[in-house]
Amino acid sequence: MVRLEGNYTFDAPREVVWQVLMDPQAIAQALPGTQQLEEIEENTYRGIMNVRVGPVQGRFEGTVKLTNVQPPEGYHLIVEGKGPQGFVTGEGDLRLEEQDGRTVLYYTGQAQVGGRIAAVGQRLVESTARSLVRQGLEALNRQVQARAVAQSTPQQATTAPAAAPPETPTVGQVAVEVAKDVAKDVAADLVPPERRPLLIGIGLILLAIIVYFIVR
Repeated sequence: MVRLEGNYTFDAPREVVWQVLMDPQAIAQALPGTQQLEEIEENTYRGIMNVRVGPVQGRFEGTVKLTNVQPPEGYHLIVEGKGPQGFVTGEGDLRLEEQDGRTVLYYTGQAQVGGRIAAVGQRLVESTARSLVRQGLEALNRQVQARAVAQSTPQQATTAPAAAPPETPTVGQVAVEVAKDVAKDVAADLVPPERRPLLIGIGLILLAIIVYFIVR
């Protein structure tokens, strides 16, 4: 059983953060390794993710369902996913609290993993989960900041020349970046400081090679 709990502060009003949390496109960009996320019915989404935990990597398909939705305060979510490497089921709660014009997201949750992905060990699974949560929140914050700027300067946004759309990274590029960040976080959690530079360097090379051949 993996348990997660924490908070994250967004420098934006609660309404803006809530809009992003309810936007499947924004969430898809914020979830590390996500290839696809689509709404199949109200407050229920189906997604495909590439996830790596230690030596085990695979493609997982599953659903995310939101219940007890209370705009703009929070909701309960239920997650189910499975793939050739194992399965994950979990649930948790998100709560938004506005403080002096900023918004604090409080989250709690727990998940059960099984199959080969669970065989890597509890500590590695938990460290990877914390890394993915950190990456997701930082990506979510970028979405929130972009939306806050767009809403605060609507006239400038409509009159300014349209910027060229950013290049969309390939699945392989995304997977490598996620794997690199997870490797760094896991090393910080589990490896003594004096051994981190060498192990991180070797690990990143191996991760890039493995991810390339899996997702190409």
